[in-house]
Amino acid sequence: MNKHRRRTYLIKTGLQLRYMGIIISTMLLVAFGVGWTIYHTSWSRIANTQDLTIDKLADIFDAVNSILVRWIFVFIFVIAILSIFVSHKIAGPVYRLEETTRIIASGDLTSKIHLRHGDELQDLQEAFNKMSDSLCKMVAKDREVIDKLVATGERLRETIEKKNLDQKAVESINNDLYGVIEELRLVTSGFKIDENDSFAARAEQTETASEPAA
Repeated sequence: MNKHRRRTYLIKTGLQLRYMGIIISTMLLVAFGVGWTIYHTSWSRIANTQDLTIDKLADIFDAVNSILVRWIFVFIFVIAILSIFVSHKIAGPVYRLEETTRIIASGDLTSKIHLRHGDELQDLQEAFNKMSDSLCKMVAKDREVIDKLVATGERLRETIEKKNLDQKAVESINNDLYGVIEELRLVTSGFKIDENDSFAARAEQTETASEPAA
């Protein structure tokens, strides 16, 4: 049984109703155009034709079909042009989202999405930019903690080189190291990961490292 089966189909109400209205309006426009064409090309001719016979009726229907086919091509062309402009309000933001995602995946967390006024998915733009800002802050915090870890390591190296193994100095460095470790734990605790995948990755790295060189 599919656990991800959708139960609510009207999720983004404003967006879905807006495009539902566009589709319904287009259908009504086509229906009105076809009806108007049939009425003014068939019924008016039938009403104005004296001594209507089967042959004359067949000629009228042939003329109506010819006119209707031409109008259908006109309707298709107009709808195609309108659909390009309407779909661009979604296609444009999706394209920008894909491009910005690729940039962020390459390591540039400063990239943001900037949609034009009237484009759809404005809420997604806001959420995406907030996510990018959060990642920037987390990376900045990571770098800050790494700098602290490097500084503490330098202090430990200098202490060992001077052979000044004062108990208070060693305890101070030890406390600093544990403080940095705790900060790293706090930074990474905000992420949710698949423990099975991370365990498999560590096992694969360990296995690779333990293989003898050829």
